[in-house]
Formats: sequence, C-alpha cells, structure tokens
Amino acid sequence: MYNQNNPPQQYPYYPQQQHSASPPPLQHPIPTHPPIQMRDPPSAPSPPTQQRMTHQHQHISPQHPHQHPHQQHIQQVSTDFMWNDATTQMGMQFGRSAMVAGSEYVEKNINRYVNYPALKYYFKVNNSYVANKIKLLLFPWRHRPWSRLVKRSEQNGQMEGYKPPRDDINSPDLYIPVMALVTYVLLTGIVAGTEHKFHPEVLGVNATTAFFLMILELAFIKGGCYLLNITTETSILDILAYSGYKFIGVIITLLVGLIAPFWIVIAAFIYTVAANGFFLLRSLRYVVLPDTTITNTVNIPQRQRRIHFLFLVAALQFVFMYFLIK
Repeated sequence: MYNQNNPPQQYPYYPQQQHSASPPPLQHPIPTHPPIQMRDPPSAPSPPTQQRMTHQHQHISPQHPHQHPHQQHIQQVSTDFMWNDATTQMGMQFGRSAMVAGSEYVEKNINRYVNYPALKYYFKVNNSYVANKIKLLLFPWRHRPWSRLVKRSEQNGQMEGYKPPRDDINSPDLYIPVMALVTYVLLTGIVAGTEHKFHPEVLGVNATTAFFLMILELAFIKGGCYLLNITTETSILDILAYSGYKFIGVIITLLVGLIAPFWIVIAAFIYTVAANGFFLLRSLRYVVLPDTTITNTVNIPQRQRRIHFLFLVAALQFVFMYFLIK
C-alpha cells in the first residue's frame, strides 16, 4: 500500500516498443572521471622537440642535413686522406727537384777536380769481363796477348784512345778494385770476429790502411816514372786500377785462412803474390817501356833501369799484400 511517509522508488523509464516482447536494451554507465589523455606517438614529436632535433642535426651536418653521422665521418676521413696524398705528392716532387739540383751541383764541382767522363770509362764493364778478368788475375801465366786494343776514328783512322774494359780484357778498370776493396774490409771484420777481436773500429782501420797503401804505391810508381824520365802520359786512374787488383789475391788468402791450416794459407799467399806480380810485369810494360818499338830513342842503360824499376814494383807486392793480410 502506498505510504505517504515512504515514497515509492523511482526506476528509470524505458520506453517500450509497441507490439514487441524483447527486453529493453542495456546502457553502459556514464563515467564520472575525465578521460585519460593519451601521449602522442613517438613518430609525431611536439613542435619544440622537433625543432630542437632539427637544430642538432643541422649542427652535425651543415652541408648535408639528411646525411648519417657515420657517413659524414667516412667523408671526413676521405677528405683528410686526399689532403695527405696531395701533401705527399708535393713533398716527393720537392725531393726530386732537390735531388736533381744537388746532383747537378755535385757533378759541376766534381768536374773541377775529376774528369767525370774519363772516370765513367773505367766502369764500362759487363759480367763476362768481370769473370774473365778475375780468372786472368789468378792465372796470368798463359795469357796472350797483353797489348791493349786501340780505338781509332771512323773518318781518318787515327788513334783516339783505348777501347773500354768490356771490349778489351787487358784494359784496366775500377769496378773490380772498388768491389774488391769493400769485400776486403768486410772480410777482415769476419776474420776478426772468428778470433774474438772484432770491434767497429777494425773496419775503419783496415779501410784506412788499404787506401793508404794504394796511395803509397801510386806515388811510388809516378815518382819512379818521373825520375826515369818516362814521358808517357799515363793516367793516374790506370795506375790506381792496377794497384787495386791485389785485393783479389788478398781475399783469396783470407778465405783460405778461414777453412784451411796454416801451411796452406802460406802457400796460397805466395801463389797470389806471384800471380799479381807477374800480372803487373806484363800490364805495366806499356807504361814503363812505352817506346820499345821505336829505335834509337832509349839507350841500353836507361832501358835496363826501367826494367829494374818494373821488377821492383812487382816485388813490392809481397810487402803490400803482407800488410793487408796481417
């Protein structure tokens, strides 16, 4: 029953469709809290953030705004490499120019004291000449002939000088003496090492001694030619080359001393001294006796003195080679 003090409960009103027996539709409750604001996706940054990132990217690559930092690093390395390569080429070109200028300066100043074309003549050798020349120095007993080949002009057939070493085995050269001198100095260091006496000063002392003996022999031969009135215009380089051939015998003796007993070393020394002396007797003949084919120009006593001088030069090889081996 209806009570005035308790009013009836109010129910929501749902309109009913006429002529329908289906239940009324459900309605979701309306939320009382405000909706949660979803954050923006990472792909769409806010304008201040996007502006800041753009500024940083432009600061990294001002020239290429869309270039990756790793690609920019590679490009920077390539640029530095190209710059260094250009600098290297410039330095190499400067070095070549300095070398050419230095060689021209040295050649110009050397020509004041040394005839460079004449010095070059003594190094015109080949492998065949070197092998045959060393064989001649060690076995000169049956060699024929000993006269040097003359170089004549193609126009009038006059004598222009002697043929170079590669065309004449009897022609003196400086290639074998220089190589033999260097080999001798190094070999003396090896010998000193086997005797536990090696010191760097040994190489310098031996090189100085060898050079001094060559100069002494050169001065002795030129002085004897002057005293004996030998007017042949013999080149100093010819005599220097003949003086340097003794190192071949010295090297052979030192090599034998490393592997053979003492008495074999003595035999090798005597043989190389005799071979070198005989070689000088026959080779220096055109220097000491240049006018043997011309009659009534040299008297008999003067000729005998020249022959004695030639034998003295050959005998002194024993002294020079002994000091070199010692």
